[in-house]
Amino acid sequence: MSYYHPMMYPVMGIGMGLFWLIAVLVVAYLIYKLIKSEKILVPSRPVIRSAEDILSERYAKGELAREQYMQMKEDLKKLQ
Repeated sequence: MSYYHPMMYPVMGIGMGLFWLIAVLVVAYLIYKLIKSEKILVPSRPVIRSAEDILSERYAKGELAREQYMQMKEDLKKLQ
């Protein structure tokens, strides 16, 4: 014999509604944090690097000899 109480169903309905509300809010918060942390692909602003930064990076990678680096750096200073 099962026990049935008519007041139990409204309480269960409120509880389930509250559960789903919290679940939706948690998912929305997680999506918000993912977008803010840029862990997912979102269009972003292009990074603009100066010519000196690119030159220094190439020298640090070993793509340029010291003489080439110094000459190019001087050439850039003349252009400014």
